[in-house]
Amino acid sequence: MKRIVYISLFLSLLFWACSKEETSDPALDNNKIKLSFTIDNYITKQTKAVDAGTVEEQRIDDLYLFLFPTTGSQTLKKYYVNTSTFTGGSWNSSNGKISLNLTQAEAGNRQVYIIANCSSVKSELDAVASLTGLQSILKETSQPWSDNITTPVLMSGNTTHDFNSNFQLNNIPLTRAVAKVQLNVKLSAGHQSSPLFNSIAQYNYKFIDFDKNTYALKHISKTDDLVSSSDWVAWQANGTVSAYNLENGTVTGLIITTYINERDNAGSAIEISIPYQGAGPLPPPEFGNETYKLLLPAKIERNHWYIYDMEI
Repeated sequence: MKRIVYISLFLSLLFWACSKEETSDPALDNNKIKLSFTIDNYITKQTKAVDAGTVEEQRIDDLYLFLFPTTGSQTLKKYYVNTSTFTGGSWNSSNGKISLNLTQAEAGNRQVYIIANCSSVKSELDAVASLTGLQSILKETSQPWSDNITTPVLMSGNTTHDFNSNFQLNNIPLTRAVAKVQLNVKLSAGHQSSPLFNSIAQYNYKFIDFDKNTYALKHISKTDDLVSSSDWVAWQANGTVSAYNLENGTVTGLIITTYINERDNAGSAIEISIPYQGAGPLPPPEFGNETYKLLLPAKIERNHWYIYDMEI
């Protein structure tokens, strides 16, 4: 059974800490801009259940705020925010509120972009001078799976807003730049064994054709830049990527959880190797490991959580 969890995050840009809609008064054009953000729950498509995810998956350590011009008389305004005070404003991380030393009139009508948890690409963001430049920002990971891709997760969101006509901007959706895959395997009696045999791991996995590039912003199309695990990886008893259920010294279930970059083309997969100890008509070496290959969706989308429940 496959379930897809859609992740939706919302960044609320507010002038006051309230939900009431307000309209602009020309006399207030010199008010300083205030922003705040909140993070919404995960939503599962089939059951409509909500799941906030882990605390780490909701964490925002820093962000880059861009106010791109919409007219020739405007200049780019951008702010890197990672401390309580920063050049151009202040940030209260406990309630997510940001204050900018910028008036409504100075802000005007803008294309607003936010890149969150962006410290790994900060130097590239520092050099951004246009929206085209922002669209080119990416992080390349030579082994693009967990734990090499981990929390806090790179996120982005954008909208266009006229601060002159309405000084309250609500609900910019922030989406994670990566997807998440979870594989739950229930083992039949013939595949249940001890984790090690002669000090060699009996349960192993590989990641096949994962894309190396994490783009800050979603692209209309993405060119493949693929890599696979170079060798089998031993299942861990209780790791952050792999774990197994152990009953009386015997492995009865396996779990893999990893982040993965979005991909437009089919072919990404997870391969597993597990022992087989069924009672067949032949003597050993019939009793060897078997391999299984789980093909991931033909199109892997950012901000999705793909959950597979299997029985072998």
